[in-house]
Amino acid sequence: MKFPFYCFLLLMIFVWACNSSETPKHVMPAFYYWKTVFKLSKNEEQILTDNHIQKLYVKYFDVDLDERAQKPTFKALLIPKQKIPQQLSVIPVVYLTNQTLKWLEPRYLEDFAGKIVDKIEVVHQSWTGEPVGNNEIQIDCDWTLSTKKKYFTLLTILRKKYPHISVTIRLHQVKFSDKTGVPPVERGMLMCYNMADWKNEKTANSIFTPDVLNQYIGDLSEYSLPLDLVMPAFHWTVGYRNHQFQYFLNAVSSKDFSSISLFEQDKNRFIAQRDTNLWGIGIRKGDVFRTEEVAYKDLSKGCRLIKKKISNQKLTFALYHLDSESLKTYTHEQIKELYQSK
Repeated sequence: MKFPFYCFLLLMIFVWACNSSETPKHVMPAFYYWKTVFKLSKNEEQILTDNHIQKLYVKYFDVDLDERAQKPTFKALLIPKQKIPQQLSVIPVVYLTNQTLKWLEPRYLEDFAGKIVDKIEVVHQSWTGEPVGNNEIQIDCDWTLSTKKKYFTLLTILRKKYPHISVTIRLHQVKFSDKTGVPPVERGMLMCYNMADWKNEKTANSIFTPDVLNQYIGDLSEYSLPLDLVMPAFHWTVGYRNHQFQYFLNAVSSKDFSSISLFEQDKNRFIAQRDTNLWGIGIRKGDVFRTEEVAYKDLSKGCRLIKKKISNQKLTFALYHLDSESLKTYTHEQIKELYQSK
């Protein structure tokens, strides 16, 4: 029996449609918690419940260089004031400064890794009563070409204790991975924020803009490490004096400035008209404050774009970070929609 041409054509269209349709990704919702004291407000607990959050990336401590003592030091250790909610799996996060890696000699890496492990276990067991065991931990470090070898060696040593290590990956480390290298770990957490130079007074928005994002993700699907994703859900203000960076004001928005008459506004910049004291800082006439917020439509657009670019089918999607003040620019419904965006 001859196969009619139109049947063949219909079959080809059907096959093409099946192959061209995207397989929905399996996305696990998560949050970062980046405060020294762990105590959730009622609003924060509600956000976790409403969005069925299963993973919470909690900063356990910072590792920085003590320049006076000329040795690495542990700072801002987590102080748990509340038990971990039952539905949550906590991932310990260690923030490691690149300055520490620059100073560290290769012969000290084994000992240094041991001290990090010991400190993680002390914090975790004091909170949970149990060792970390076979659970995931994460290292957050913006390594450079000069520290790449030492950092990757450190990660290899840490994997002997914690096989399920993930690391944060900056956008430039993805775009230029042939130079920056791919860390020897299980997964990477792609950080889609802090995209521009916040120290530069002329920067429009250092946290996030879709245009800047597009400049980095053209070859994202080819990155060899499975990727998870974290997007910004925070706002801040950057202060300058005599065109030099002066300070950050976390969770201070344009609305906070608009309600104070002593500032002259120019778009998202506010110029002090006289000396005063606000938010616990001394302000001088002429100081410039740039408020930085991420519009919901830009954040939603970025989420959809990145999720499509990531090649692995299973990923964790996190928001940074779980804090009522930081999240107040978004409604509960908008946060839900971010997690549900395809």
